Amino acid sequence: MTVVTCRPKRVAFATLCLSLFFSPQSARAQAMERDTVDVFFLGNSYVYYNNLADQLARISESLPGPVLRTSHHLHGGYSLRRHLEDGHLPSALETKAPDGDNWDVVIVQEHSRLGVPYADDEAGVLGDRAPFLQSAAEVADMVSEIGAEMLLYMTWAKESFPGQTGALARAYAEAGIQHDAGVAPVGLAWDHVRSERPDIVLFHPDGSHPSPAGTYLAACILYAELTGQRPLGASAELYGVEMRTPGVVVSHDPIPLVRLDPEMATYLQDVAWQLTRRSPPQGSRIWFARSSHPTIPTQRGTPPRGIFTPNH
Repeated sequence: MTVVTCRPKRVAFATLCLSLFFSPQSARAQAMERDTVDVFFLGNSYVYYNNLADQLARISESLPGPVLRTSHHLHGGYSLRRHLEDGHLPSALETKAPDGDNWDVVIVQEHSRLGVPYADDEAGVLGDRAPFLQSAAEVADMVSEIGAEMLLYMTWAKESFPGQTGALARAYAEAGIQHDAGVAPVGLAWDHVRSERPDIVLFHPDGSHPSPAGTYLAACILYAELTGQRPLGASAELYGVEMRTPGVVVSHDPIPLVRLDPEMATYLQDVAWQLTRRSPPQGSRIWFARSSHPTIPTQRGTPPRGIFTPNH
C-alpha cells in the first residue's frame, strides 16, 4: 500500500488569534509554536448540529498536540450526490485554508441513509450502497485534485433502528478501501456507548441528529483519528458559533456548544481512543494516508477492539 506523506505546518501560536477566538483565555494567551492542520468538512446537519467543526477545533486547542483549524461546506439534508449536483462543491474545496494553502484533510460525511431511500421503511433497512460508493469516488477525485487527504466520517444508526450499524460500517469501510482513505468510526463508537452507557444521551429528541454529547463523542473520534493522540484531558466545556438549518451561522458571538460532567467527558474521550488506537506509527499519523479495514460487528454491542488494521 502506498503511503502518502505531507509536511506539517508550524506557525507562531500568537498568530492564531482569529482561529482561537472561542477558546479559553489561558489557551489563547500561550505564546508557543504549535503544529497546525487545516480540516474542511463536507456534509449536512450531522455536522452543523452543535457545530462539530468548532467542537473539534476547541478540543485541539485544549490539548498540547496540533491545532486543528476547521471550515466547512454544509447543507441540511444533502447527500454527497446533491453536493455534487448543485455545482458549488468545486469552488468550496478550492477555498484556501487560513495560511493561504490548500486544505490538508477533507472530512466527508454522507447522508444518514447513504443518500438513498430505505429498502424497508418499517424496519429501517438501508438501500443499495452503490450510489454512495460512486459519489464517494467522485468526491475523492476532487479532494485529490487539491492535494488533500480524505477522511470518511462514518455515521451512526438511527435510535429506532440500531441494526443499521453494521450496514453503515461496511459501506464506509468499502469506500475507505477503494480510495485509500481513513474511516473515522463514529457510528461504531455510538453503538458501543449506547450498549455500555445507556445513561448517556447521544441523540437529539428527533432520534436522528446528535445531542451535544453525541457531537462531542464524534469530535473526540475525529481528533484521535487525525492526530494519533489520545483526547484525554480535553475540555468538557466547549464554545463556538451557533448554526441552524440549512447550515447557516446564526451569530458569530460564541455560545456554549457542550457542557459535560467531567466523568462523562473522560469516558467519551477514552471510548474514542479505544476505537482509533493502532500500532505506534513512524511519526505523526496526521500526515499519513492509509486504508482502514474495520472489523464489522455482527450484532449490536460487539466489543470495539481491533477496529482497524493499519497499513504502513
